[in-house]
Order: sequence, then C-alpha cells, then structure tokens
Amino acid sequence: MVYFEPFKEDEFKQYWNYSVNSWKKDMVRAGLIDERVTFKEAEEQIKRFVPNGLKTPNHYFMHIVSEGQKIGNLWLEIRKRGATEAYLWDILINEDQRGKGYGKSTTAKIHQFAKEKGAAKISLNVFAYNGVARNLYETLGYHEAAITMIKFL
Repeated sequence: MVYFEPFKEDEFKQYWNYSVNSWKKDMVRAGLIDERVTFKEAEEQIKRFVPNGLKTPNHYFMHIVSEGQKIGNLWLEIRKRGATEAYLWDILINEDQRGKGYGKSTTAKIHQFAKEKGAAKISLNVFAYNGVARNLYETLGYHEAAITMIKFL
C-alpha cells in the first residue's frame, strides 16, 4: 500500500532541478524544443504554472511512500475548468522500485486523492515514445484526448 507525504521546503529544490531537467530532456526527445534551450529557459517555461514553487495554491508536490520508504515523487494540481479536475504534472517511481506494481497502486491512490479534493476527472500528458507509461494508463482506463503531431522540414 502506498501513501503520500508532502515535500518539505528543503526537498523541493532538488525535485525542482530534476523536474526542469527531465522536462527539457523529454521535450527535446519528443522534438518539441531545441536541444540548445538552457536550464534557465526551460525553468521559465515551467515557472509560469507554479510561480510560487512549493507554495503555489492547489499544487501538491508529494513523495510516494511504501512501508516507510520513499519510492517516488508526484506533482498534482487540482483546478477549476468548468468542473473541478486534477492534472497530473509528474509522476516518478524510482528506477529500483519499478516493476513492483507501484505504478498501478500509486495511480489508484492519486485517483482517490483527486476525488477527495472534488475532482470529477484527471488528465495528464504522456510522451508518445513512453510506451510503458502509455500502456499503464490505457490499462487503467485513460484514453487519448488529443494528439500532437510534428514533421521536421
């Protein structure tokens, strides 16, 4: 069984650096930004959504915990867009903890958390090349709502 623990202020900076670097790497791999984008430029893109970092209202930065051990992290937003919805910005199960069923149990816990916050639905972005995540979400009942397509000239 998994549960969540909020980040402490001193833990957020490390997560933030990981998150910005990970976002940049994924966006470059997907062909959505140029590899010459600097950390600072990438950070500015993300800061638009969380201008107050850990203290941004309705954003939840949490550790995923099982049996007292931190096995990953997540970032979830609860927002109003007509009805209340949850947006899963980031989820990471530590590499040494993958393949143990934590993806499914964490997602179920996220759904429960979102419902308790009044969300009627949950959405997320998954990169096309991430087949493992796409398969997981499909088995959990998620469906594609939009597809971004690009062609390099």
